[in-house]
This record gives sequence, C-alpha cells and structure tokens, in this order.
Amino acid sequence: MQLKYPTTPTKELTLDNGLKIITGEISQATDAYIDLVYKVSRCNELPENADINIILSSLLLNDNEYIPSPDGKELTSFHLDDFTSYRQRVRLADLDVAFSQLATMMSAPKMTEATLQKVIKRKNSHRAARDIFISNYLTPQEVTELLYPFSGYSNNPDGTPTSLSRLDLDQLQQWHQRWYMPNNATLIVVGNVSADNIFSLAEQHFSAIPHKPLEDFKYDKEAAEPGKRHIEVRKDTKEPLAIMAFNLPDFDFLKDNPNALGALDIIVELLNNYFRLMPGGSGAARKILNQNSGIFFLSVKAQSADQTPSQLESGLRTYLNELKRNPIDAQSLEHARENILTRWAGWEHNPSALPYLLTTYHYAKLPLDSRAQRYQALLNITPMDIQNFANTYFTEQRMTTAHIFPMAGSPE
Repeated sequence: MQLKYPTTPTKELTLDNGLKIITGEISQATDAYIDLVYKVSRCNELPENADINIILSSLLLNDNEYIPSPDGKELTSFHLDDFTSYRQRVRLADLDVAFSQLATMMSAPKMTEATLQKVIKRKNSHRAARDIFISNYLTPQEVTELLYPFSGYSNNPDGTPTSLSRLDLDQLQQWHQRWYMPNNATLIVVGNVSADNIFSLAEQHFSAIPHKPLEDFKYDKEAAEPGKRHIEVRKDTKEPLAIMAFNLPDFDFLKDNPNALGALDIIVELLNNYFRLMPGGSGAARKILNQNSGIFFLSVKAQSADQTPSQLESGLRTYLNELKRNPIDAQSLEHARENILTRWAGWEHNPSALPYLLTTYHYAKLPLDSRAQRYQALLNITPMDIQNFANTYFTEQRMTTAHIFPMAGSPE
C-alpha cells in the first residue's frame, strides 16, 4: 500500500471580481475538463418557485451557444445538494471559445419564452415516470422529506405543476441576477493545461463581469437527534425495499474530526462489501455529507416479492449491532481500506472526477492540499474507531426507516 498520497498538483487564483479559479494539471489527459460551479441549489428555492434553479439551467443550455466536446457530448448541468455545476469537456485549442461562452452565460445569457414553455411541458409530461422507484440509489420524495425537514434538501427537484405554471422569464432573470455572479462562482479546469494560461484566459473573459452584492440567505441545519422516524409507501416496483438512515453531523463537523470521517468511510465500504456478498437481494450504503446535514444511508432491495421490508431491515440491524458489539477483524479492515485508497488514487488522476473532488474541498474551506491528510488519517483508522463511531451515531434517536411496497398487495 502506498504511504504517499498521489495528489494532482493544483493552483488557485481569485480575480478582483471574486471569481475563484482552480486548476489541476494531469499531463496524460488529452483534453480540458471544465466545471463552472455556482453556490445555489434547490435549498434556496421557496414552494412558490420550486424547480426554478433547474428550469433556469435548462434555458441556459437550450438558448445559448456552447462548443461541442470531442466525444460529441454537450455542455451539461449537474444539480447537487449545495451547488449547481456546468460541466464541459473541450479540446485544448477550444478553451478560449469555451470561456467566452461560459462568461456570456454568466453575464448576459439569452432566455426565450418558447424554450421556457417547452421545458415546463417536458417536466410535467415526465413527472409520473420519475415517481417510479426501482433503485437503491433513488430515494422516494416522501422519504427525502422525512430525512430533511429543515435544511431545504427535501425541496422537490421536479417542482409541481402549480409552481411551474407560476414561472415566467422575469422570475428566471431575477434568479440569474441573484446567484449567477463571479463572486458566487468557482471555475475549475483540469487536464493537460498550464495554470498560467488558464488564469490569463479567465482574466480575459471573466474579469469585466462586475462583482455584485450577494444577498444573505439563512441556511437551516438538520437536527442531530430528531427521534425515530418511520414511513411506509407504495411504488411501482416488483420487489419490496427497506431504507435505514441515521442523522450525522454535517461536513463542517466531520472535516475537523478525521478519525470520525475515516471511520465512516470504512463503514460505508464494509456495508457495500456486505451487500455484494448478500445471498438475497441487493443493497447500497452511502454517506451524504452536505453543508447543513449529514446522513448515513442504507437501502436494501429484496430478491423476490416474498421478502418483506421488515425482514430486510432486520438484516441491517443485525449487521450494525455486530459493528457496535465487536471490533472488526484486521483482514476486513485492510481490505476495505485498500479499496478506498485505490478508488481515491483513481479520482486524483481522472480528469472527469477530480473537478468535483476539488469543488467539495473548496466549499468546505479546506486547503486543497489537505487531501493528502485525509489519506493519512484513513491509514490510522483502527477497529476501535469504527466501533466507537457505530455506537455514537447508529442510535434510535438518529434513525429513520422506510418500507417500500409494490403497488399490489398489502403492507405487512
């Protein structure tokens, strides 16, 4: 196992108007990978304008020019819990044009009524299909609302027919003016690029966009111990499914507690190994660490309709109780640790993965070179750290459970 973390060299610059620029130099990459990230998400929406953030992105992508990528893929937007990211792969020779187009989308984008109506119509027509639940990685809206009652992470990413009918170009332009400004954005460029060249191009295309006052927004954090919560819902799925989740501290807390964060990383890997070997059904374990909440999320899908969500949940409880009672064996710990470190090393040299990693460190106010410290912390995790984490955070007061049933039949 490597004892030195293979971090990709990065450089940073902030323009006078507040735009933050980060470069990652990967010499073996043939193209440049651009992420233009704005600190805005569905958390900033209200019920009356639900889905305005995604609708705006659709208009920007449909009504404005952007250069195609070498593989034919288009500029795309990704809507994360805390951010909105515009991602593009371009040839090195096309960086100048790409920056010019992204700067136009930030400063003076086109938006048309025809596109707005087309996007709303498409949203509403796909609404029923999006409510089908067949995956361990897609959480029903009803469960999301139970997990996030305060922070805004449960705001419906699809809006409602009523909220969409209220949207007009004036509201979209106001939303753009409120959030799309250089001092609320980070430009990340990764690939076989020269930092000096990227800084020069960014200065050329973005520096004339004025800094604007950023309105205060009150972000609410989720409760640490909200009490046991449970819900049962029916979805268009053939097999039952069980969800178990635990409230954790947000990323701001865990970043200052490397042992706790490392133990959580190991536990997620242990559970996913357990699911891969599970004879019946399939499952997934995830940690969801945001700026205003933290969730440890487990989902298990039955192998057949004969299994009940209660049986699936019982298996999860048995595994977690074992983690609490007994330290894991050294072989399991090392196997999990090696898998994580190998995956992290791959992200460092993957030009399509590194921008997101750099985004999370930047907005968590962590030095970019502290990625190596997290690697070292993981090397130091012991079975006792894992046992302590499980006993601290996997409690009834932090627990949410959900049982997902097929539309036919009756609940247990």
